[in-house]
Amino acid sequence: MDRTVIEQMLMPVTYGRHLARRFPVGPLLAGTGLNPQELEHRDRRITVGQALQYVKNALALGEEPDWYLAWASSLSDHFHGPISLALMSAPTLGDALYAFIRFFPGRVPYLHLHGQREGEWFRAELQPLIDLGESTPLLVETPLIILQQYLDTVYGVDLRQTRVMLAYPPTPYAGCYARYFHGEVQFGALRHALEVPVAWLARRNLEFQASSWAHALAQCEATLASSVERSTLGDLQRLLSIAFAKPERERALPTLAEVARELHLAPRTLIRRLRHLGTTYQAVTDDFLRARALELLANDGVKIKAVAAALGFTNPANFGKAFKRWFGVSPGKYRAGDGRR
Repeated sequence: MDRTVIEQMLMPVTYGRHLARRFPVGPLLAGTGLNPQELEHRDRRITVGQALQYVKNALALGEEPDWYLAWASSLSDHFHGPISLALMSAPTLGDALYAFIRFFPGRVPYLHLHGQREGEWFRAELQPLIDLGESTPLLVETPLIILQQYLDTVYGVDLRQTRVMLAYPPTPYAGCYARYFHGEVQFGALRHALEVPVAWLARRNLEFQASSWAHALAQCEATLASSVERSTLGDLQRLLSIAFAKPERERALPTLAEVARELHLAPRTLIRRLRHLGTTYQAVTDDFLRARALELLANDGVKIKAVAAALGFTNPANFGKAFKRWFGVSPGKYRAGDGRR
């Protein structure tokens, strides 16, 4: 996928303004084309590309690799605007989750959010729309921490009953996560998500006021920055994840026609929406398979032949050729460390 399409989308300067309170502004903004004065205006909008650059700069400036977890925990006290008002004034916890999932991507347009009920759990899932590289933990975990902070503040829930799922191996500082995520944290999962008990969705907000809630929703809808195309891309990635997780699947991934039918779209409409984002169905599925290949190879207990089969390659040799085309090394050499240096 051509990531420049998403990188040119606009987002509030919020993260940059808060990071500037922690780091020297000059090094923080290096390579962004921004100046310190532009961070002073709350409603100033910058491109996703600029935001990703100053996040990358911030990671390099941090003295400790886990500094952003404490920083993220403080953000819920400083976020303002219609989204915060909607979260604070929602009639129930379920309504608050609806507002967060629908409107928060306006602040972080490189992510798609999706809510899904599964048995006794409700899952708020985050799906990166582009490769976030080394910034992935910060950019994925920050919204999850903000969300759990709001649930705790407004509803007084026991966060030990939550589950956090992260689709990457344990970070070097995984031992400190319990200070910020009070429930179970699962690394190497198939998705990034915060799961809460379904029973929580009906919890009433004692501060609910119908007029404030209606006003907040109207404002959020008016400023919604999420495009139809971007939402479609997020839905496509969600369906790929669901299909890949099914043990009874007949092939690695669904066809374009099957996905279009699931999304209640004509195939040509799906093709057109993806084209507007500078990508294709084949490119999205290739990106998905590349990411899953790395996840599976990270588990040394899974043989390369089994990885190939899980990805839909009937011939392991074909998987080896595809992997070398993707990453420049064979699966065996990657697992040995050659592709991670």
